[in-house]
Amino acid sequence: MLANRQLAGDRLPPFRIRTFAYLIAFMRLYCSYSVSSATSLALGLLASTCATAQSLAQQQSNVPVVPPAHLQKYFGPAPRDEFTIPLEWLERIAKSARELPYSGVFVHQSADGSTATSKITHLVDRQGVEHEKLELLDGPLTEIIRRDQELTCYQPDAKTVRIDRRATGRFFPSLITGDAKSIAENYRVRLGPVERIAGFDCQWVVLEPKDAMRYMQKLCAELGTGLLLRARLYNERNQVIEQFAFTQLDLSRNVARQTLKSRYAKQPGWQMDYAVKSAKDTDTGWAIGNLPAGFRKVMEMTRTLFGRSQPVSHLVLSDGVLNVSVFVENAPNANSSPNSISMAQAEDGPTSFAMRAVPDHQVTVMGEVPLATVQAIADGVSRRR
Repeated sequence: MLANRQLAGDRLPPFRIRTFAYLIAFMRLYCSYSVSSATSLALGLLASTCATAQSLAQQQSNVPVVPPAHLQKYFGPAPRDEFTIPLEWLERIAKSARELPYSGVFVHQSADGSTATSKITHLVDRQGVEHEKLELLDGPLTEIIRRDQELTCYQPDAKTVRIDRRATGRFFPSLITGDAKSIAENYRVRLGPVERIAGFDCQWVVLEPKDAMRYMQKLCAELGTGLLLRARLYNERNQVIEQFAFTQLDLSRNVARQTLKSRYAKQPGWQMDYAVKSAKDTDTGWAIGNLPAGFRKVMEMTRTLFGRSQPVSHLVLSDGVLNVSVFVENAPNANSSPNSISMAQAEDGPTSFAMRAVPDHQVTVMGEVPLATVQAIADGVSRRR
């Protein structure tokens, strides 16, 4: 269910939501501590000793601790700062998804309960180039071949091959894309329990946001390799709004290069569709000021979108965990003034939208972040000077 929040009486145009939502959904699949009232009262009564308590806590946080027994075989028995081990887990999660050979089947579940099943095969060649094949097992036949950041999407029903970049959305199991220490500046990272998923023991890692500009995420990584087995995204009401989980997984490293080739490659009669003009970043002429803490631009390009006669500027922002896309296009009415299209916001499951007009253009911001985040980003979009 789409919930609109209006600022000037206008609704977010449904056809625009559908167009960009389709892009996000497609790209998502490569083409997807609470304090009790008693404690709060106690803290209030002991306010006069807060400074001393904080000092002691800081001293204690620097006391080396020995990793738990179940982790010593992976991190070693050497004592380390209590904050180091969770960050090491983030590094393992990012590295394993990028470098390990693996194959398996995973399920993506949305906030409304709908699910999509995909088969994934991943390998890194001797030159360090990532190769991946994703087959959608539900709905229309779709096969996506990835070579590093370049995507080739085969849609047999339409006999269309779409060339794109892996630019937005959440890509399981590659959900951690930033530096662990940078992520820790905006999230409290801690370890949870060990659980068994899809036949593997995995360690839960919890990322609690330090502000209201991002969502909490819980990640469960396989003990031996660090590969993500399950991931859950929570909104500000602590409700699960998206989750991924492997149901089958092969970590035996028996992935042949041949298995990553498309069954549809080199078939005659297919139409080529280039979504982006260049595989490299392009200067779109747009900038974003006053970004929310932790977010930075990681990609910039010009792309084509279905239903648009003109190319659309596309900037991608990330805090190392969550991504936000910024689209800038010509205004629907070339003669419109900046105030003729009111600011609008909307929320659809994990994805938030914000739209605003700038001279002769319309800005659409969307991502799996709170509404306040896309609103703040939309307010900062302007022509680069």
